[in-house]
Amino acid sequence: MKKILLIAAFGAGFLSVQGQEMTAERQNDVMISPIELIAGPALNISYERLLNENSGIGVNVAYLLDNAGDDSGLQSQISPYYRMYFGKKYASGFFVEGFVPITTSNDGRYNYNVGPGYFESYFVPEKNTTVGIGVGFGGKWVARKNIIFEASIGIARRFGMDSDYDSAITGKGMLGIGYRF
Repeated sequence: MKKILLIAAFGAGFLSVQGQEMTAERQNDVMISPIELIAGPALNISYERLLNENSGIGVNVAYLLDNAGDDSGLQSQISPYYRMYFGKKYASGFFVEGFVPITTSNDGRYNYNVGPGYFESYFVPEKNTTVGIGVGFGGKWVARKNIIFEASIGIARRFGMDSDYDSAITGKGMLGIGYRF
């Protein structure tokens, strides 16, 4: 009789146990843009944390790997962003975003040495870090096995420019492939 009561108690216990509610949606996206990696060569990667089915926050990092011997121009950009999605599926479809690009560039000036019988020109680099504000739009699609594709573009205005050699406008873009986990 004790065995029957013990089995009945275990059975009632298992029937009344409720598990923790799990969300079926994955919350993290990582992405790389292979086109910039091959053609640039530049590294363009992105991480996004999905807040709910309509929004996410993330960061995009673009870094120039080879500047072909020229020390001037944009070297890297880190852009934190916030996105709003308008698709029917979880955090996918058309989106708009606001982002804050933090750019590092080698600005500078050319110095000229002129003397009797010679002329020399050389570039004196000066690091310049700026912050800006921008908007963008694009689309994100989730395929099988949680593979994601994204096409996006954005434009921003940089503030705190010290040089006349670099543009006050910057942008960001992604034509990439990634994984949702």
